[in-house]
Amino acid sequence: MDTVPKIVLQNPYRILGVYANSPKKDIVSNKGKATAFLKVNKPVEYPLDLKGILPALNRTLDLMNEAEAHLAIAKEQIKYAQFWFLQKMTPLDDIAFNHLLAGNMDGAIEIWSKQESLSSLQNKLVCFLIENKPWLAVKTAEKLYEKFGADYIHKIDANCTLQMSATDLLHQFIDSLGEEIGMQKLLGYELGTETKAYIISQTVGPLINKISAEVEKTKKVDHKDPKARIEAARKLVTSTKEPFSQLKSILPATDSQYQMIADKLGLEILQCGIDYFNNSDDDDAPHTAMKMQKYAQSIVVGTLAKQRCEENVKILQKIIDELPPKEVMAEDKAIKAELSKFVRLPDKISYAVILLNNTKPHLQSIKQKLGSTNAYYLKLSTQIVGNALHNVVEEVNAVQNDPQIAFRLQLGVGLDPTSMDKIKSTVREAWKATTIMDDFDLESDFRSHYNENRNTLKSMCNQMGISTYVSRPSTSSRPVSRPSTSTSSSRNTTQSRPSKTYSSSTSSSSSSNEDYGCLLWVVAALVAGAIGAAITQSGVGFFVGVVIVGSIWGKTQ
Repeated sequence: MDTVPKIVLQNPYRILGVYANSPKKDIVSNKGKATAFLKVNKPVEYPLDLKGILPALNRTLDLMNEAEAHLAIAKEQIKYAQFWFLQKMTPLDDIAFNHLLAGNMDGAIEIWSKQESLSSLQNKLVCFLIENKPWLAVKTAEKLYEKFGADYIHKIDANCTLQMSATDLLHQFIDSLGEEIGMQKLLGYELGTETKAYIISQTVGPLINKISAEVEKTKKVDHKDPKARIEAARKLVTSTKEPFSQLKSILPATDSQYQMIADKLGLEILQCGIDYFNNSDDDDAPHTAMKMQKYAQSIVVGTLAKQRCEENVKILQKIIDELPPKEVMAEDKAIKAELSKFVRLPDKISYAVILLNNTKPHLQSIKQKLGSTNAYYLKLSTQIVGNALHNVVEEVNAVQNDPQIAFRLQLGVGLDPTSMDKIKSTVREAWKATTIMDDFDLESDFRSHYNENRNTLKSMCNQMGISTYVSRPSTSSRPVSRPSTSTSSSRNTTQSRPSKTYSSSTSSSSSSNEDYGCLLWVVAALVAGAIGAAITQSGVGFFVGVVIVGSIWGKTQ
């Protein structure tokens, strides 16, 4: 009995023990009887309580007064009449009610099915509601109001002045039933085209309004507050999941109403994810945002909305693909911070050494956690060396372009001791930096270029009498502080600059006084060649006397 609509169980006509078309005097009589019985605490029962079919009513005077008040309003009088029995209007009604009052509802339905009179259709309709067959009730209502809609109100109460068309009566019946069992439930039934269209309109409207209201609420959340935006997105997904699912089951994806609200919902969820990611410092921000982006992508329908979602998902996926493993997130963050500072500093070997020493402990930690062959570890380690190598190349090249040195070389007078010491000092620092880089693991394709450069630099050190067995700088896990400098070179952190590799040199070295001039001549000749090549080959760097070939790594974060 729990499935019987309340509008049937608690129908004012049933409470008063009368038919929907009973005369007023019957209501007065039954109410008087009930008052007398209730004063002596005696239960009140009427034949239309339908014992055995419907659960018993617990009548009180207040309940009966309330029922009478409902029926005093013409609109409610007709509404409740639509959900209750009509008294005998044809000979078949007598037979059918005999079965019904005896508890045989199937027998009553069989009798009423023999004809399609106003009373037989109305009474069958109520029986179908009691049997939890709302689709049959609606089908019967369609026939009832189509055939007898014009006379329906007059048959209920000849004195009622309310005017309703057949369509109005059917819509009122559907609205009342929909409130009881859920309008969407009626959509699954095979009903008339006009009836189904009305049910859809009554179902879709509230669903769209609810979703739209939730979207507007979310839009008001501060777009610069990442936590508030992501929480708003989660709430929006939760609060609209059920109504959106219902809407999706009602309307096809090609329906303009569906497309409009689906895109509106999806794009707001997408924007929440974007706002969160752009303003959040959370390590898992990309993954958190991606959940929102993927959900948004799954519900939008319009071409432009789909394109926007696809573009954002693609961008975010690329970011996620480049994320470090979660277990080394802290080390990655520390290294990226060092790189961020490094790319904004001048191209000096001293800064390369600081970068190498400050990142080495973090790289060692990553190596311990992931292993020496891990692709992410090797890529990051190679990136550090590539950036450091860039500075080494740039500073040594800067020495050869010193105006005084370049001028002397052009005149062919050789280098004075001061200039030569300046070059040797820079090369010596370059070698020291290289010995630090030796301890870093590198990707195989970069390793060959690095070794080529290292060998060339070593040969140059030998030419200049620079020891290649100098002590290496400290590799303490404590970060090295950066020296202050009066000059700086601002770098575009998103632009990659090609670095260079050293080519091999076959020149012999000597530190004796008699060979010093010869060495200067070799350096002078090679520096001149470097300058000439630099003019004709854009983007190719040079070391002192040696062409630096290939674009291996730029100064990047």
